[in-house]
Amino acid sequence: MKSHIPAIALLLALTPLIAHADDIEAALIHPPVAAKMQCSEHALGTEDHVPDALGTDCVVVKRNGGPKGNLLSLHTGDGTANEHWHGWREPLLAPCDGVVMIVSLNPESAAPGAFGPGRSGAILFKCGTADEANPVQVAYVHVREATVAEGDTVKAGQPVARIGNNGSSFNPHVHVGAFRGDLFSPDAVPLQIRFDLAAMGKLAR
Repeated sequence: MKSHIPAIALLLALTPLIAHADDIEAALIHPPVAAKMQCSEHALGTEDHVPDALGTDCVVVKRNGGPKGNLLSLHTGDGTANEHWHGWREPLLAPCDGVVMIVSLNPESAAPGAFGPGRSGAILFKCGTADEANPVQVAYVHVREATVAEGDTVKAGQPVARIGNNGSSFNPHVHVGAFRGDLFSPDAVPLQIRFDLAAMGKLAR
């Protein structure tokens, strides 16, 4: 009979490498859009500054692709125009109850497949109450058409802007990043993004 000891030994040897989840704090936030979406997460160590570190890039998808129309698609046609993308100008929803700290917009849009000029449009939210110590902060990046201003209070799920394609972006999407600490400080602590699935379920209904 074939021995399974080498496989077990390998598993035990790898265990310390896969036990890092407890070292990363997560931020539970409202989904950024009401539409169906897919997100690509930034793995630990791939980005060294907030709000990129541990962030996630989310695109709106529709189940209308493939040979029988049952596969998820990102866009119609060849995707060469922003208007082809399902997420273009999709309403963005506030990630939490809190305050808008920064609104920085870029009126220029990139063409899909190439970075655009200037900085990425962004909104920074401080979650929780005004007296909360070391609060969670959440950034939405590559946004356009903000309907909130700095200092505004927001409720989770409230429309705040639309998905754009500006700055360091190849296609219409929203980057979501969360952290504790000062935005430009090397001591800021990035947080792993977790979307509130109960809120997502309400949006789906």
